[in-house]
Order: sequence, then structure tokens, then C-alpha cells
Amino acid sequence: MDSHGSNYTLGAMAVYFFCIHAYRNWRPDHPRGFTKKGDGYQPPDHDLAEQYDLNAVQEPASFDDPIQREILVYSHDICTTEGWKLEAIGFDPGHLHVLISWQDFVDWKWVDQRLKNLLALKLNRRHDSPGRRWFARRHGAPRRVDDRGYFDHLVEKYIPDHPGLFWKHGMEIPRLEK
Repeated sequence: MDSHGSNYTLGAMAVYFFCIHAYRNWRPDHPRGFTKKGDGYQPPDHDLAEQYDLNAVQEPASFDDPIQREILVYSHDICTTEGWKLEAIGFDPGHLHVLISWQDFVDWKWVDQRLKNLLALKLNRRHDSPGRRWFARRHGAPRRVDDRGYFDHLVEKYIPDHPGLFWKHGMEIPRLEK
């Protein structure tokens, strides 16, 4: 058994590192620029950010401490139900990093979409907010993790260095208040 309580090697399964942004969190006027579908990376654009705000039908989402806890609990539940393994998860108010592994052939796009859809469903039920958007529609493709050193770096350094809640496999799952 390795230091993460696992008996597998990374080569025997798919392991992906997802970055999921909160809805309307990374605006076109972000100082580091933004990505526009079909056009790639773009420099900051204040006019486009204002236009996005005018077109928006919902307020931006933010992941505060209670929401982070809910997303952790629900992510663990979803992964368990789907036959995936939640390896680690970390947050800040604008995005979350999720490291998930699975053994059967499942396209990462399916995992990404299923996770976000089920998380939104569960969050909306809990907060009695049908139709609320929690996550950005598009974000960059996840990174495949097939190197043990990179896996360890993500779990031990990168993900925990974010300012919000951090959890990794083997830690206790928090309980949600009713």
C-alpha cells in the first residue's frame, strides 16, 4: 500500500485533474485575460465584461465555506455512486480543483459533465434554488495524471495550497448540517 492508502499504480487507471470555475467568476476583464471559445486566450477586455454582465440572467456564484463543504460531501457521494474515486479536492471562492480516478473506460468529458450536473442538482435541491447556475459552462480540459510524482505534487502541495477547504482520500468526510 502506498502513502495514500491505495494499492494501484497510476498506469492501471485513469486519473484526471479538473479545475471547475464558479459561474461568472472568471470575467473577460480578469487581469490575466480569459479564454474565448474558438479564439483561445484573449487579453483582458473591460467592454466585453460589461456586455456579459448586461446579458447575465443570474448573479455570479461563489464558493464560501458552507458551499465548499457541500461540494466536497456531494462530490464524494457522486464519485462513490458512479464507481469513481475522489482522490483530492481543494477550493477557493472562485473555483475548485478535483482529482478523480476510475478504472473502467469512461471519457473524461462524461465525468466532467456528470459531476457538474449532479453537483448543481444537489446544491439546487439543498438551497431550494431550481435552475441556479453554480459552475461555468466551459473550462479548460482536465490534465491526465499518469506520473506518480505529479500525482503526489497535486495531493501534497498544489491542491492544499489553495485558501479554502482541502480534503484528500483517507481523511474523514464532514457531515452537513440539516
